[in-house]
Order: sequence, then C-alpha cells, then structure tokens
Amino acid sequence: MLESLILRRVAALILCVPGLGASAGEEAGGARVSSSSQWSAAMSRADVALGRIDADHDDGYLYRLPYGADVSFPIIQGYDAKLSHRGAERFTLDFGMPVGTPVHAARDGVVVLVEDSHDTGCAREQCGRFANFVVVLHADGTTGEYFHLARGSVQVRRGEPVARGQWLALSGNTGFSTAPHLHFGVYRTGRDRTTESLAVRFQTRSGALGMPRSGAHYLNPPD
Repeated sequence: MLESLILRRVAALILCVPGLGASAGEEAGGARVSSSSQWSAAMSRADVALGRIDADHDDGYLYRLPYGADVSFPIIQGYDAKLSHRGAERFTLDFGMPVGTPVHAARDGVVVLVEDSHDTGCAREQCGRFANFVVVLHADGTTGEYFHLARGSVQVRRGEPVARGQWLALSGNTGFSTAPHLHFGVYRTGRDRTTESLAVRFQTRSGALGMPRSGAHYLNPPD
C-alpha cells in the first residue's frame, strides 16, 4: 500500500512538469528525477540522470524475471561478465531473446524515459546511442532499465504507472549489441550524476536467486 501511494505521487509529479521531470529540488515520496532538457532521439541515456541521488535500495525486494510466464531464456552475460559488464554495468544481465519477445516489468514503478525510434544495432560502442529502451522509476528511487528493444514496440508512455509483470515492449537488437538480447539492470544515481548498477535478487520458480549464472535458464513462479 505504501509503495503504491509513493508511486502515485511520483507519477503525479512527473505528469505535471513539462519536459523530462521535476527540478533537482523537488521530491515526491523520496524519489527525485533530474532537471533536464527535453529528451530527443539524438541523445543517449547517459546524457540524463534519473532517480534519487544515492538511493537506498530495498535489498529485501525480489524482482520478477523480465519476461513472461512459462518461458525462459539463457543468460548470455551475468554479473561481472568480462565482455561488457564492468564498471557501471557490473551488476546487469543480458538475456538471449529472439527479436519480438515480450518484455515485462520486473518491479512496479513509473515510466520516466522511453526511446523506441531507432532501428540500428551493431557490435561497436558507437552504436550505443541507437538503443531503444524503457526506464522505470521505483519507489525507493532506483531505476529499472530495459535495453535493445525493437523499434516501435514500446507499450507504455512517460509518466505512466506500471505494475510488476506488465508488458512493456518487445525485445530487439538495437544499439551496441552483438546479437538479439535484452539488457536489464537496476541502477542508482550518485552525487556526481554517474550511475551504478546494483546486485538484485530475483523470485524464480526454484526460489530466491541472488547470483544469476551465465548460461543458465530460470522460470518465473506461476502467476
């Protein structure tokens, strides 16, 4: 109940403010979004700071796997994966998904940023700005972020509350990507406006999962 109340207050604030979000001095339920110029497709996600500064993540929360029931997809990069999950991306996951796979919200929140106009993907870092994505603000001020989505597939709008398990978009192969997959991570913004990924736990059919393994498949519990 408390989390739902906080999310409604955050949604109301975002919807009332033109542009991307509230000014740095405005807070709603402890969650704060940055002041920013109007988002455009020419920008990169890294150009915008979102969420509460130094948010206190709810470590007791068990996230839903970001796909549907009764399906599973291999983790092609887990925590600390050598290819690209270093630095700010240390605690993120890549799920090997065919293009067009439904992507679902891992946690309740409010949509604070959306991009789905790109259709370019390549294995060079310069393609990173062409990723399509959805960013969801959580009640504790962290963000859940879903990347490499298919062009034109996003089902939600900025300022819209979303429920755990809600369909967000279709997976794709846009941005800096070597193969079709979904990149998912939970992030916190620091005082220097950089972001860091957070190690989170998932609720699976086999119980709580704290260290997802590369190559493994996991199922969501029955709805």
